[in-house]
Amino acid sequence: MKITDSSDGAAPNPARARPMISDLVKFGQLTQVSYMLVGPLGSGKTTYAEAFLAEGIAQGFPAVFVTTDVSPRVIRNDMSRHGWSTEIQEASSQFVFIDGYSERMGAPKSGSARSLAKVDDISELGIVLSEVLENLVVARVVIDSLSTLILHGNEVTMPRAVQRLSGRVTQSSHSIMYVLEDGVHDEKTYATFSYLADAVLRFRISDTGNVPKHEVRMERMRGTETSREWHDFIIER
Repeated sequence: MKITDSSDGAAPNPARARPMISDLVKFGQLTQVSYMLVGPLGSGKTTYAEAFLAEGIAQGFPAVFVTTDVSPRVIRNDMSRHGWSTEIQEASSQFVFIDGYSERMGAPKSGSARSLAKVDDISELGIVLSEVLENLVVARVVIDSLSTLILHGNEVTMPRAVQRLSGRVTQSSHSIMYVLEDGVHDEKTYATFSYLADAVLRFRISDTGNVPKHEVRMERMRGTETSREWHDFIIER
């Protein structure tokens, strides 16, 4: 993604990512929605998910980040680099990490994060997530990544398990965003999980000179119109 920064160090004010979802749709409900982010490694999906949570925090919505590929510390540092600090929200339990990485990889547990012992059984994630969401109102949830859950889980039962998980989350007035890595699964898998989501955002990287160009588009969203045009994914400070 393109980053514009006029400062010579860490930004004292939060960065703004655009376009966010509200910029990509003409009308429709933006809460109680399941989102699927699809794109190749390095195309900006995780940063977009972080911006989604940061935007929600700024609007008063709590956040839950389920991390399976890196430790919560990495996500905290990445968000802090953009001025999206989670410290105050974590202290008040309005930002909760569910850590599906550290224990599995034998790494030290990270602070107040809830631990997920394994990722091959999505039912455990459902239980932990339900416990966390019980104390939150209209939260935004990110699962990074769904690809890891698919690779470790049961290929046959995973679609239905994800559908149930999304249903429980959205019926409780929350929204959930999944990250799906392009180039990892077969086309049937992409088609299946994209179908199960209310909205699908596609990411790509274009080579323009020496600087990669990151782009995003809304492929579809139930209940609203989308242009399907590609937009530069930009983080401004």
